[in-house]
Amino acid sequence: MAGRPEIKVGDWIYVGQTACVVAMVHQDTTLCDCMVVSHPDKPTNSDVVWNGENWEFAPGDFGGYADRNPFLQHFVAQLKRGPHWRP
Repeated sequence: MAGRPEIKVGDWIYVGQTACVVAMVHQDTTLCDCMVVSHPDKPTNSDVVWNGENWEFAPGDFGGYADRNPFLQHFVAQLKRGPHWRP
């Protein structure tokens, strides 16, 4: 099992086939490693864990309405632009 890859806020990661923007990285990884925003058509924020090989959505986390959370608006905009967008 490999240690968690280095990630920072604003990075793109894939959870399975789902492209996600990292919105928060947790130092205490007891419950989860980070929060992401995904699904540009219906933006959702979810907790994500590193299982030693891949990223996966945290068990029991059903996500939230990212587009309704002012803190997440920047990440929702980034998500909607897509992972290959350049300024």
